[in-house]
Amino acid sequence: MGDIYFALKYPSMAGRYWYLEKNKTSEMVKACILFEKSMGNDPLRIARALKFKGDNEILIRLELDQVISPIQNKVKESLLERPDDQLKDNLFSLGCFSIIILTILFALIGVYTLFNWIF
Repeated sequence: MGDIYFALKYPSMAGRYWYLEKNKTSEMVKACILFEKSMGNDPLRIARALKFKGDNEILIRLELDQVISPIQNKVKESLLERPDDQLKDNLFSLGCFSIIILTILFALIGVYTLFNWIF
């Protein structure tokens, strides 16, 4: 994917896809530096933009031969420290379930109030 963005003259987007590559060419290194600059050199923003959903063991085994900047190691650390998305999924499910329960509860209260007004 990085090659396509590089061919389309979007080097910062190409750097996003080349960021975790082990063996980088000089174009890849320049693109990764542009990607870091586009993210404001913030390791958390870079880690979020990478959207790495792979196995953490891959990151642990990844020894970056060409360290292009000190930010790269911080990005790797923040990718390793990301909490599981399972908690996020559980909170989302709990929120949806509580909205459904509240909707049913308010509908029942409304029906009860309507019957009290009529009778």
